[in-house]
Amino acid sequence: MMKILDLYMIKKFTVTLAVSLATMILIYIIIDLFDHLNKFLDADMPLIGYILYYTLKIPEIISQILPLVSFMSLLFTLGSLTKYNEIVAMLSSGMSLFRISLPFVVLGILLSAGHFYFTESVVPYASRKHYEAKDYYLTKSSKIHRRYNEFVYQEGNSIVYISTFDGNRKIAGGVSIQAINEGRIDFRLDADEMLYENGKWKLKKLIKRTFEADSTIFERMDSLSIFLDFEPEDITKTELKPIEMGFFELSEYIEKKERLGADMTKWKVEKHSKISYSLINLVLILIAIPLGTGRARSAASVNFGISVGIAFIYYLLIIMFKNWGAVGQINVIVSAWAPNIIFGMTGIYMIKRAK
Repeated sequence: MMKILDLYMIKKFTVTLAVSLATMILIYIIIDLFDHLNKFLDADMPLIGYILYYTLKIPEIISQILPLVSFMSLLFTLGSLTKYNEIVAMLSSGMSLFRISLPFVVLGILLSAGHFYFTESVVPYASRKHYEAKDYYLTKSSKIHRRYNEFVYQEGNSIVYISTFDGNRKIAGGVSIQAINEGRIDFRLDADEMLYENGKWKLKKLIKRTFEADSTIFERMDSLSIFLDFEPEDITKTELKPIEMGFFELSEYIEKKERLGADMTKWKVEKHSKISYSLINLVLILIAIPLGTGRARSAASVNFGISVGIAFIYYLLIIMFKNWGAVGQINVIVSAWAPNIIFGMTGIYMIKRAK
């Protein structure tokens, strides 16, 4: 049965976490607003645009900053307990550091699991809507528009649908082009691939369907070059981002792209990072416990300064390992998990030394 002391510490931590998270979200939005204000003004974005843009971005912000905010919140909580000799009293009563830390470790596990669930269920949907709002209010002149993972281009009486796109090879897959006249389809081109060559798009292995009053004429062709008023860069700008997909969606997306011959190393790193990043909540809590339970009151500010440095090094390592993995210098699994392993072992070692 959970003791009153455990509930007391959990309450202090959760209240600090909630206040810190709300404060950090507000600071993030204010900084981002001033950074992009000129773009918003140039686009003449209405008030509803601002509201949608930032409301839909909040889940993404939470997923990015929760590990760091949890780390800092626990340091504040333990620092407060240390300042008023509550940690000393617990240790003097016979409680071990491990027993004092147990509720925070359990919370770290729950935070990691909750973070992963949140990034799987809420973040992808909100992020898609956020980028849709961004496209609608800020990039109104975009030639290519996206519907989930399908690209759509419309000009005059022509509509182009593209299922997949390999930006490196400039090859589109699952292409369908419809010519519409007075509300009906005159003809449709369906191609397995469409590649960009010399300013034109070349369709390969295609079928042309011509729709007449009472019949459909089929014509198979090996290739056909046509001019479309967009380039590969226009499609790349609207491609799905890793934040817009959960772990399992990203796995399917990678498999789909690899069947087209695309190099998905960078995306594989992002996929594994979705799990490893959630676990940072637990790892940083393991490090915060020995730092925040220093017995000397004067050590609180020093521990806080050290913690900021540790967090900076941690996130720096995450970026470095992800970049190494993305370019193929190290294994993708290693690139995603190495920082967690390094700091997780460091946290466990620090707890053992503190005991």
